Amino acid sequence: MVVLFILFLSLLWHPVSMIVFFLVFVAWFFLYFDRPNLVVVFGRVLDDRVVLGLLGIVTVIALVFTNVGLNVLVALIVGVVFVGLHAAFRGTKDLFLDEESAVEGGSVSVFGV
Repeated sequence: MVVLFILFLSLLWHPVSMIVFFLVFVAWFFLYFDRPNLVVVFGRVLDDRVVLGLLGIVTVIALVFTNVGLNVLVALIVGVVFVGLHAAFRGTKDLFLDEESAVEGGSVSVFGV
């Protein structure tokens, strides 16, 4: 989520690119991530790999034609640095819960057991 926010901030100075990437995002969302049925074009069912490849090509073409490739690359590098810093400094000692403290704290479901 942080990487997408940084990418959004980097595209604020390129409004045409932001509109193009929003349209590409909508295409990714409806054609790949949130579709209940298969994609059918001219009566033929497209495989997921074909849809993935076509959407990837459309994304690369959008990067080339809007001339923000370097801007997006720098934003993604900054986002990866933020994610790496978060991973390096995150404390993981309190992530695990033993059974006795789970029962005492009410974290165990009565209906699932």
